[in-house]
Amino acid sequence: MVLNSGVEEASTSRTPDEFNKDMQRLATISSALNTDMGIRIDPSGERISVVDDRGRILDGMKILAVMTSLFLRRHRNGTVAAPVTAPSALQHIAQRYEGYIQHTKVLPHALMTAAGREGVVLVGDGSGQFAFPEMHPAFDGMLAIAKLLELLATFDMRLSEVVDDLPAYYMSSARVTCPWEHKGKVMRILSEQYRERRAKPIDGIKIDLGKEWVLVLPDADSPFFHVFAESVSNEQAQALAEKYARVVSGLQQ
Repeated sequence: MVLNSGVEEASTSRTPDEFNKDMQRLATISSALNTDMGIRIDPSGERISVVDDRGRILDGMKILAVMTSLFLRRHRNGTVAAPVTAPSALQHIAQRYEGYIQHTKVLPHALMTAAGREGVVLVGDGSGQFAFPEMHPAFDGMLAIAKLLELLATFDMRLSEVVDDLPAYYMSSARVTCPWEHKGKVMRILSEQYRERRAKPIDGIKIDLGKEWVLVLPDADSPFFHVFAESVSNEQAQALAEKYARVVSGLQQ
């Protein structure tokens, strides 16, 4: 069943609140009709947002983990390219299926560059955009839907089964306003202060805290920083993101 497919009904720009309402509505409809899944495709045709057969809304990272799991089951020893913001669950999935995760910078250009590398079977940006190097090395929402359906049929699985089989992970994020002229100073001080705990430099400053990590990433287009954190619980991930958001704020003084 297709809903709101006409161009006149699709807004090319949705606020976060409007998008969340769209997804809640899709989840309600999917549950009421007992569908196998619900999928929203952006007007651009590049990004998909998914509800599973239990009515759960899968955020961008969750559907990236789902696609990683399905693709590495199908392509043993394959490589999935994902941004450095992706959860450690992807590494655990790769180990389970003898595959690899190649982390990239978060910008689309970096992900598209990774699509051209040998062995890469899937590229995902963590926000619902996917590219398939063997077929079409560009973000393609319709192809993503087709591949998701194909792989679920191949393994005779419901989407909820794949979701339930994923390793647990807990992430949180924060945004910190920062004038352009202070961005360089903040990055320099962070790099010096956390030199011994810095992970392999890929994008921003990623701090390895054992079972936790934090990534401080300057926005490429606007005067603020993104802070991403992963920990052992939702509460601890949120506390970690908030802690380093305060650190970034303090370094601007």
